[in-house]
Parts: sequence; C-alpha cells; structure tokens
Amino acid sequence: MTIATLIAALVGILIGFLFANTPYGARLSLGNSRDDAKNIANQVLDETALKTQSMLNETVVRINQEVQRIEAKVATLETSQTAHMAGLQENIRQVLSVSEKLNDQTTKLDGALRNNKQMGRWGELQLRRLVELSGMLEHVDFDEQSASSTTNRPDMTVRFANDSTLYVDSKVSLNAYVEGVSTADGTARQEFAKEQFRALKAHVDELHRRRYHGESTSLPFTVMYIQVEGSLAFADEGRTGADSLVDYALSRDIIIATPGTMMALLRTAYLSWRQRNDVAKALDLLEHVKVLLDRMKTFMGHYERTSKDLKDFVDTFNKMANSWNRTVYPQMERINNTRMDTIEIYEATPIDHDVPSVREIADTGPSAG
Repeated sequence: MTIATLIAALVGILIGFLFANTPYGARLSLGNSRDDAKNIANQVLDETALKTQSMLNETVVRINQEVQRIEAKVATLETSQTAHMAGLQENIRQVLSVSEKLNDQTTKLDGALRNNKQMGRWGELQLRRLVELSGMLEHVDFDEQSASSTTNRPDMTVRFANDSTLYVDSKVSLNAYVEGVSTADGTARQEFAKEQFRALKAHVDELHRRRYHGESTSLPFTVMYIQVEGSLAFADEGRTGADSLVDYALSRDIIIATPGTMMALLRTAYLSWRQRNDVAKALDLLEHVKVLLDRMKTFMGHYERTSKDLKDFVDTFNKMANSWNRTVYPQMERINNTRMDTIEIYEATPIDHDVPSVREIADTGPSAG
C-alpha cells in the first residue's frame, strides 16, 4: 500500500466520523434506503444554498455601502483638489506677473545705473533729500544740471552761519562699479575696480583744477559727493599705489563724501545756524530787557512823585482837621449854646482825620487806571 492510498483512507475515515456526528449523519443513519439519503442530501444542499445566498446578499449590501462612502469621499477630495489647483494656479500666475514686473524694473534700474545722465540725476535727488532731512533746505542753493555738463559750476552750495560757503559736486561716474559688482569673474571684477579707481581719481583732478573753493568766502576745500558708499571701497580694490583714494583727494583739497558723511556735514552746518539763531534770540531778549528797565525808571519816578504828593495831601488834610476841631468847631458849639429860639443854627460834627498814611497808600501800589 502506497503512502497516498493510506492518506486517502485516513481522510475518508475522518470525514465519515465528522459526518456521523452531525444532524445529517443522524438522519442518514435512520434511513436505510437510497431515497432517504438522496432526500437528506437535497435538504442539505438547499439549506446551504439559502445560507450562502443570505451571506452573499449581506456582503453585497456592505460592499455597496462601502463603495458609496468611498465615492462620496472621492468626490469631496476631487472638489477640494479642484479648488486647491485653482488657487495654486492663481498664485503661480501672480508670482509670474510679479516676477515679470520685477524683471522689468531690474532692467530699467540697471539701465539707469549705466546711464551717466540718470546717475547724475539720482545723485542730485539724493542730495536734495539729505538736505531736507538735515533741515538745511533754506540755507542751500542747488544748481541742477546734467552729468555731461561742462559748465564750471558746482551742483550744490551750502551756506554756513559765519557767512562762509561750501561747494559740493556730485557728477561722478559709477559705470565701472555697476559692471564690477554684477560680474562673478574675479579677474573681470579687478579690472572694473581699476577702471573705477581711475575714473574717481580723474574726477578728483578735475575738481582740483576747477577750484570751486578759491573764493574768499569759501571753505578751503570742495566736497566730491559719491551717492553709493560701496563704490568707494570697490574703487580702492583696484588701486596700484600706496595712497587710498581718500588720501589722494585730501592732498588736493577735495573731500570725498558718501551719504553718511554728507549728512554729518549738513547737520554740522545746521547746528551752526541754530546756534546763531539762539544767540540772535538772546540778544533780542536783552534789548527787550533794556527797554523794560528804561520804562521801569520812568514809572518809578512817577510813583515817587505820586507818593510825595499823597504825603503832602495827608499833612494838609490833618492841618485842616486840626483847625476845624480846635477853632471852628468849638466856636460853633458856643454859638449853638447861646442861640435864640428864632435862629436856626447848623449842627456841626468834628472831622475824623483817620486818613491812610503815605506808607499804607504806597504799599497798596498804584490802582489799575
């Protein structure tokens, strides 16, 4: 006997044992005929089919409910996703629009920085703004002109409180600086730095030849204004000698000023004007005090004369009262005592000479009017 045959026999015995212990096995044992076995088998199949159908129906219902729930959730997700996609597209559109505008503005700014005329105009506007912030607008004269102008005139004249003047020039070319800071090549940057150094040095020499500060009322130097502070350090990167650009300018009576140092210079001028105004106000106050003293002298003269007149009046009044009380009033009393019935005599009263003293009148001061 093979192993497979043995296993089949054991499975058959096990199935028979299990079937014999079920209700269907009990029914089968009661019937001996083949028809009974067939009926039982049919009954088992029918019951099994009903249970299976019921389980299938219940499973289908659950599956349908789950499918509907999933479909509703998917629809919600699709709606939300559509809204998010619409918002994302709008954000992308705005970003692209802003990027395009920024690109246009950057292009315009780059073009303006490379244009000497626009650079000069920017420097003039920046100077005017510094003057406004420092409070020196009424003490500064502007001579607005293009950067290519060859007229021997400064861009700005600053007047100090001591009647001296300071001349400022802002026509400085920064083309090499703009090119140098926009390049990533170190060698090219060094060349642009050298070019910018030569340009600023040449402008210092030009201002030295013009000698704006040669007038008698001018301070002994001219200010060369550079509107970008970083350009000065950039130019010094390209120097070949030992002296920096600032030292070279100082040796030619030229002071290089950036926005920060220019503001400090203008504030110094403003403080000189404010100090002058304070002194003028103090002198004006002193003049008013002098006038007040003169008028007080006149007033005190009138006051003293009035006090003397009041004292004389009191003395005269007291003499009159004494004369009345000692001579006139007693005589009237004697006449009254000896009068006849047909004669009507005036009844006199003594004079009260409790009048204020001169000191009391003086202490009260003059009346208002």
